[in-house]
Amino acid sequence: MSTSAFASDPTATHEPIFAVERWSATSGSARSSRADLVLTGAGRRWRAHTNGNGAVDALLKAVDIALGAVLGEGVELQTYNVHATGHGHDTSAAVTVSLRPRSDDPHAPAYPGRAVHENILEASLTAYVDAINRLVTHGNVDVAAAAPAPDATEVPARADDADTSEHHKERFMEMFNH
Repeated sequence: MSTSAFASDPTATHEPIFAVERWSATSGSARSSRADLVLTGAGRRWRAHTNGNGAVDALLKAVDIALGAVLGEGVELQTYNVHATGHGHDTSAAVTVSLRPRSDDPHAPAYPGRAVHENILEASLTAYVDAINRLVTHGNVDVAAAAPAPDATEVPARADDADTSEHHKERFMEMFNH
């Protein structure tokens, strides 16, 4: 479909610009959630690592960080909906989202994203990337020009990661020694 079709309909089907290569998320009741992800697009890998208020929040924030050079002022999540596609524990999650570019314009268009997957985190992440693909396509963003140098979005290891690992190791050893 041509780019001009998006000028009138941000919900039109599109060729994806970005795709999820891999991701991981951890979450728990006694710790903050973390996410790592790698997206591909424009001949590059876009990487990020961040914390969030739950695994979904951490994953969506990681996308925002990884694609910061493309998203400019960023995006605002407008809606997030999850529905089961059937009954029982084996059913898939259908996730729909909508987002807007961060702007002073209250009439800025909202871009929908959709995904279905048996893993609710995968469905959430894929729907969010789908919406970003629509926004980038509709906004005629030159992704290649916005792309940083290869691996420039790689988030360096945090200084406290080694300290945190050492602290966990000490606590683990104390449990067995007492």
